[in-house]
Amino acid sequence: MLNKILMSCFLVLCTVCTQISAKSLALSFDDGLDPSLNPDAQQINHDILKALKQNQVQAILYPSLSKIGGNQGLSLVAEWGQHGHRIANHGNLHLNLNKNEVSLDAYLHDIQQGHEAFSTLDGFVARYRFPFLKEGNTLEKRDGVRRWIKDHHYQSGAVSIDASDWYYNQLFLKFQQNNDANSLKKLKQAYISHLLDRAKYYDGLAIETLGRSPKHILLLHVRAINAAWLKDVIAAFQDSGWQFIDSDSAYQDPLYTIEPQALPAGESILWNIAKNYGVPNLRYPAEDAGYEYAHLKKMGLDIQLQ
Repeated sequence: MLNKILMSCFLVLCTVCTQISAKSLALSFDDGLDPSLNPDAQQINHDILKALKQNQVQAILYPSLSKIGGNQGLSLVAEWGQHGHRIANHGNLHLNLNKNEVSLDAYLHDIQQGHEAFSTLDGFVARYRFPFLKEGNTLEKRDGVRRWIKDHHYQSGAVSIDASDWYYNQLFLKFQQNNDANSLKKLKQAYISHLLDRAKYYDGLAIETLGRSPKHILLLHVRAINAAWLKDVIAAFQDSGWQFIDSDSAYQDPLYTIEPQALPAGESILWNIAKNYGVPNLRYPAEDAGYEYAHLKKMGLDIQLQ
């Protein structure tokens, strides 16, 4: 009887310790798709929403008007709100604020266009995500957008974990078009490994600079690769000790109120903070295709030679 009691106490203690040590993560998706350009747009949107529902994960979508086209694309965006997810603002033309030719006035007008299109949708929340995660190459532009965000009662839609799912999606579409099942199998393993590695890396930056693991937000895109493998991505994170939370909970973390002073501004907010701290060996841009060649080769995919 005593052994049973001790075992029960041990199991309870293990459960409590697991809950305390579990790292938390919210999923965010950028851009959206234009059904007039992509015949699979509706199916991709449906499959991502289905995977989220099956796994009881609430996400946030940052759509951009130029990426979704007209009313058909807006209808796909609206489905996210109808399914209980958040919809925020990614602007109109997907402008890169770090480019010299992009002015502050034009950029603010672009944000306003996104607000007017998305703010009437169910599930809308006033958060803005910078396209390409670029937040300005001058003080005028960086601080001008920050003022707009505050004046319009917005919140920055920053990410803590950046990744290169956009590049893996290019490979996914190529292998799929070629009916290359063997390469797709290897790519799936490489993709999931890539996301877990990036999560571990950025969490390490957080612990090094903040002294803690924050409520993380992972950047993904509404793309075919996530329609196909999102359920496997979710399972892999859970198996690695991550707990999924909703975006509203994640953005309550004080991390997302920090305004790093580095220029050019942008990337993951943890990257930006690490830049201020002088952490060495930070890649710029933080996530790019070239960084993945060695990893893909290790997984049996010699992309450079294709």
